[in-house]
Amino acid sequence: MSSMNNLSESGKSGMNLKETELTLGLPGEPRVGKACMKRVFSETVDLELGNSGKKDSSGSGSSMKKESATSRGKLVGWPPVRAHRKNIMTVKSGKYVKVGVDGAPYLRKVDLELYNSYEQFLSALEGLFTCFKIRTVLDEKKLMDPVNGVEYVPTYEDKDGDWMLVGDVPWKTRSPTQMAPTVMAPTTNGNGHSTNPKTFKVFVGYDSREDLAYQVCEYSIKKRSSIPVEVIPIKQTEMRELGLYWREREKVESTEFSFTRFLTPYLANYQGWAVFVDCDVLYLGDVKELADLIDDKYAIMCVQHDYTPKETTKMDGAVQTAYPRKNWSSMVLYNCGHPKNKVLTPEIVNSESGAYLHRFQWLEDHEIGSVPFVWNFLVGHNKVVEDDRESTYPKAIHYTLGGPWFEDWKDCEFGDLWLSELEEYQKAAEKSTVY
Repeated sequence: MSSMNNLSESGKSGMNLKETELTLGLPGEPRVGKACMKRVFSETVDLELGNSGKKDSSGSGSSMKKESATSRGKLVGWPPVRAHRKNIMTVKSGKYVKVGVDGAPYLRKVDLELYNSYEQFLSALEGLFTCFKIRTVLDEKKLMDPVNGVEYVPTYEDKDGDWMLVGDVPWKTRSPTQMAPTVMAPTTNGNGHSTNPKTFKVFVGYDSREDLAYQVCEYSIKKRSSIPVEVIPIKQTEMRELGLYWREREKVESTEFSFTRFLTPYLANYQGWAVFVDCDVLYLGDVKELADLIDDKYAIMCVQHDYTPKETTKMDGAVQTAYPRKNWSSMVLYNCGHPKNKVLTPEIVNSESGAYLHRFQWLEDHEIGSVPFVWNFLVGHNKVVEDDRESTYPKAIHYTLGGPWFEDWKDCEFGDLWLSELEEYQKAAEKSTVY
């Protein structure tokens, strides 16, 4: 009884018990009426759903809601958050897809709406998976594993369950099933070339001093080929950048591809047949005819010259050397999948002697097939027999001593043919630039 009296007395003395009541509100908000007091469940539901609160017949519910919304500044949800803050937190839905890497134990998600091209998408993958670096390989941007020298190819599974290469359709016109790769499948080689078995690969030894010779060689091959062909320059600088070649230059090396040529089976992923040829060659025949000579019982096939040079120098003063099987390695058809050729790893190419490589000492004699000399016609050595032009006229002219791209060799035998091809190539190049 006495406590009730004390409470009554305190009320009379002006003490406001509402000030001690637990309330909820945002920092800095004034303690105004019901706005800062705890809400009952019905009010919570009303706030979340907008118009789900109960209204009495007198309309007092409507007026109370209007007053409540104004005083609270449109607080929404629980805990209370102002509407504009809730809008900021709302994330626009995007086209999220999962991306994985062969061998990696985790996946990542990417929003395709953030990118406008495949190139931007590749850059994003480089950031998502730190093992990747974008490298320019033979004038193309590739997603590489620089440590292992492996190229990764983005693929995706279409609605039919088939695995397809990303990039076959323009970025803006891709369908939902072509939105992004679900796996990054490695090609297991670091060259970045087509693995289409229907494409005949021609690897050409590239020397920076003979860039024009390479351009004409490539042009002559593609111009006369009746089958799909891929011409691939083997550039020593790129092989070093990819970690495939680290050998120190030796005095007896007359070209930049003296040893890199033996990377051909590796660059072809040890699959199918491929040809290597020096860049100082002009093709007059269809490489399909060369491919038709292929015999799977051999590890390699080449023109087996009996050639001993008389000159001590060649090209632009490079030292001429003589050794058994001289010039055999200047044009070679490689059976890249042959077990014996799998010995030609980057480690072997960088460590073995010139004699071991140029004389094909990893093979037995019966594993080396023969090709007619017209496919590696050595200027100054081989001769055209007038009475037998059909079988002796060159299908591939090899300017092994020096070609017309060097000032001192402009008047060499068959030089006029090369100069004519150069003029045609330059006109074609100018026309393609204009259009």
